[in-house]
Amino acid sequence: MRNKVTVLITLSLLAVFLISACSGDDSASTYDQVTKDNLVRVGIRFDNPPLSFIDEGGEWIGFDVDLSDQLAERLGVEIERVRVDETTRISFLQEGQIDLAVASMNHTRPREDAIDFSVTYFWDNQSFLVRKGTYGALADIMGKKVAANAGSSTIPAWTAYSAAHGDPEPEMVEFTDKIAAMQALRDGAVEGYTEDNITLLALAAGDPELELIPGGFNPVQFGLGLPVNDSAWRDQVNYALQEIWKDGSYMAIYDKWFGPDAAVGSGRGPIDRPARHIGRVA
Repeated sequence: MRNKVTVLITLSLLAVFLISACSGDDSASTYDQVTKDNLVRVGIRFDNPPLSFIDEGGEWIGFDVDLSDQLAERLGVEIERVRVDETTRISFLQEGQIDLAVASMNHTRPREDAIDFSVTYFWDNQSFLVRKGTYGALADIMGKKVAANAGSSTIPAWTAYSAAHGDPEPEMVEFTDKIAAMQALRDGAVEGYTEDNITLLALAAGDPELELIPGGFNPVQFGLGLPVNDSAWRDQVNYALQEIWKDGSYMAIYDKWFGPDAAVGSGRGPIDRPARHIGRVA
């Protein structure tokens, strides 16, 4: 009997060993791989001025672009920029196509179920861009046909906000192209376009026929997107962020893009300061 038990235990241990050997080392952190490769693959949006976009010359520019460069420098590795949008910035993390998403991503509870986040690095609010003189307050645009970006947190947020105020469910038209959404607004196909305020101001810069509805319905907190359940990597990214804040690099980047003398990414003029950075009171 004892020999039979010994054989069973031995076979069980052998099976566990073989399964582990076949599956590889799942406990290794993304940080280990980034360090080994001397490369961090960063997902960055290419369509979201002034936070991150590709200009007419094919160059990446914007607040998130400069911040990602600083992060790579503090991590001591090279950077590979990967184009992402509002939908792929999460799926690419889940599929292992990127190590980090610096993509103006609002840290929400549903997204927390899919990926992890760094500490908050940027605050803003969400409102509507409208044709000048049409709507002066959020209450005025309730129940109207409005545009939003596919996958944006503005969609559930505006729906919930409308319901909480006893208004009918809004008709929301989803766009994958911000330029198309802007054109729909200008043409009157939609009554408003909802996004983060800082992005709306950038898109509308230089156009006297468009204006932002004051205030907002959904305060947002941007976090860096990270693979789920990888605390070692999350710690390293947070440490890098802290160093950027401590030595003044964060404020230099912030003032470059949002300061009183800053120009919109399109180069068409100055913008207001609707956003708050990590060092300000939210």
